[in-house]
Amino acid sequence: MSDSEALIPREGRDAAKVEVEAPAGSETAVAALMALAEHAGRTTPHSHLWLRALMAVQAGADCPAELRRALGTTAPSTSRLCARLESAGLLERHADPKDRRKMLVELSPAGVEEVRSHHARTADLIGAALPTSGREVEAFAVACNIARTHLIRVLSSPGG
Repeated sequence: MSDSEALIPREGRDAAKVEVEAPAGSETAVAALMALAEHAGRTTPHSHLWLRALMAVQAGADCPAELRRALGTTAPSTSRLCARLESAGLLERHADPKDRRKMLVELSPAGVEEVRSHHARTADLIGAALPTSGREVEAFAVACNIARTHLIRVLSSPGG
């Protein structure tokens, strides 16, 4: 049994049963998750695209073409985004020493701090939204299991 499964009550481990027999309060837990996601979107100091770009660079997108693929944007949009991130002091661009036609991107120290700060804010928001009573924790665990089951279905379907 995985660590995450250990947190789910035994009756919640069967996805079909969870969807039918979710305990009272699970709707509240789902509403809390939705409110958390909405709140997290509002508390971001930069646009969602900025953060996605910074996290893509941190994850290894080292040139505008890789960043464009990671973000699903056009080349001109990616170029403008890089310019804005560079102007904000979050990204650094320089010529590739191996191929001077190629531009490389990397996070500036401020960009590294922005990503770290975003992760810390997100962790704080999640921590503040987590339930504290036993019954709420059980309902939250079931709601998370329902969400996980749904995500697995979506990801395993064609085109998912």
